[in-house]
Amino acid sequence: MKQLQLLYSGEVRLEDDRRMKLDYCLTKELAQTGQAEPYYGIRITKHLDNQVETEEVCGISYSKDTVVSIIKKLFQYEVTPIHLVEIVDDMITIGI
Repeated sequence: MKQLQLLYSGEVRLEDDRRMKLDYCLTKELAQTGQAEPYYGIRITKHLDNQVETEEVCGISYSKDTVVSIIKKLFQYEVTPIHLVEIVDDMITIGI
């Protein structure tokens, strides 16, 4: 069973004065039934012009603190769902 926890939410004003809302969630899920330790992931949701775009990366780490740290950086740099997978892959590869 997957659980979501909203950690950060922000609004970005675009060049054409539209406002885009970005939500950054921590996901928590057990890989298999009976597994004691959950793994954590990230979900970003973008709200713009009555449209919603979501992307998720599951199973990043068993360390909640590591994933929360990544989410904080994504929020600080206003990462959108379309770039989530590539940026998280780069961050994990270089050990951030």
